[in-house]
Amino acid sequence: MSLTAVILIVVLVLLGAYAVSLYNGLVRLKHGVSKAWSNIDVLLKQRHDELPKLVETCKQYMQYEGATLERVI
Repeated sequence: MSLTAVILIVVLVLLGAYAVSLYNGLVRLKHGVSKAWSNIDVLLKQRHDELPKLVETCKQYMQYEGATLERVI
């Protein structure tokens, strides 16, 4: 085998390794994006579930403050 053929084979192997590495990196990024959107969905769901509880707590506190204000006046 000539030196040119050996160099060509080495270059092709290196290009193949680079292509596989690039593909794996892109797949990793794709999964990272999916995971990030999933986390955002979970946080929005938690916020949606907590909002009515917060409103109810504020209403109860307003009643307490109103009663306290009436007793003071």
